[in-house]
Amino acid sequence: MNTSFLKNKRLVVLMGGWSAEREISLKSGVAIHNSLSRMNVESQLLDLTSEIDFQKILDFDIAFIALHGRGGEDGQVQSYLSDKGIIYTGSDSVSCEIAMNKIETKKIWRNLSLPTPDFVEIKNAGLPNVETTPHLSSENDITALDRTFVVKPAREGSSFGITIVRPGIGSLERAIEKAAAYDKNVIVEAFVEGNEITIPIVGDKVLTPILIKTKNIFYDYEAKYLSDQTEYQELVVSMQDMNLIKDFSWHAFSSLGCSGWGRVDAIQDLDGNLQLIEVNTVPGMTATSLVPKSAEMQGLSFDELILKILFLACE
Repeated sequence: MNTSFLKNKRLVVLMGGWSAEREISLKSGVAIHNSLSRMNVESQLLDLTSEIDFQKILDFDIAFIALHGRGGEDGQVQSYLSDKGIIYTGSDSVSCEIAMNKIETKKIWRNLSLPTPDFVEIKNAGLPNVETTPHLSSENDITALDRTFVVKPAREGSSFGITIVRPGIGSLERAIEKAAAYDKNVIVEAFVEGNEITIPIVGDKVLTPILIKTKNIFYDYEAKYLSDQTEYQELVVSMQDMNLIKDFSWHAFSSLGCSGWGRVDAIQDLDGNLQLIEVNTVPGMTATSLVPKSAEMQGLSFDELILKILFLACE
C-alpha cells in the first residue's frame, strides 16, 4: 500500500490526554509519528492535556487517535472530530463510549448470548446511594465466599484499579474501594482460570490471536509495560477452535458498533471455552503492544499497520 491517499492531507497524531493511561499514550503517539516519518509522511504530534486543547485539532484534515482511556477512548474526542468534519482513525463516538464501559459492554454480550463471565454491577461505589445489580447465568450467588473475583473500575484501561480477590486472600471491600478511586461504577466479575489471550481486529479481518504468559498473578500494568519476562506466543489450537475464537471476537467487536481497528481481550478457560472480557477501541501502539505483535505474525510490519489503519479511516 502506498501513501498517495494522504497526499495534501494535514495529518495529526493525538496523544497524551489526561487519563491514567497518559504515559502509555505518549509512547504510542511517538511510535506512530516515527513510523509515519519513516514512510516520508508528514505529521504533527499533538499532546492534549485537557478538553480545551481539542480546538488545536482544527488545523488538520486527519487525526490518528493514540489517546488511551478517558477523553480519547470513551468517544469524547471522536464526537468532537465528527462535529468538525475531521477524519479520524478507529470507531465512532457511540461505540467507543460503550466499549469503554465494561459493564455496558457485557450487558450487550449477555443479551446476544456471547460468552462472558458472570458479574455484579456496582453503581456509586463508596457513596451512600450505592446500587448493586447481579448479572448471573444461574441462580448461584456470585458473592459466595468460596469464589474468586476480579474487581475493576468500569471505565479504565491498562489494568489500573484491578484486584483479584481469592478465598482468604484480599478483601472484597478494599478491592472495591481501590477500583472506585478510578470510577464510581465498579464491576465484580467471576474469575476465570485459564489462558489470557488477545485478538486484534483491523478492518474486517481478525488477526492472529496472541497467548499471553506472565509470571504475575494476572496481566497487570507491570507485566504489560515493565517486565521483560512476559511472553507472547501465537495461539495454537485446532482449526475449528480458531474459527470459533475469531468468530466470537468479531461478533464481540461488531456488536458494539466498533470499526476500523481494535482489540478483543478474552480468557480461554481450562475446558478450552472462550470467555470475552473487554474491547479496546484505541489499543496501545508501543514497542510491547499486542496489535503490532499480532500483525507482525501475519507478515504485516508496524509501518504497514499504521498505513492500513489510516487507509481504513479515509476509506
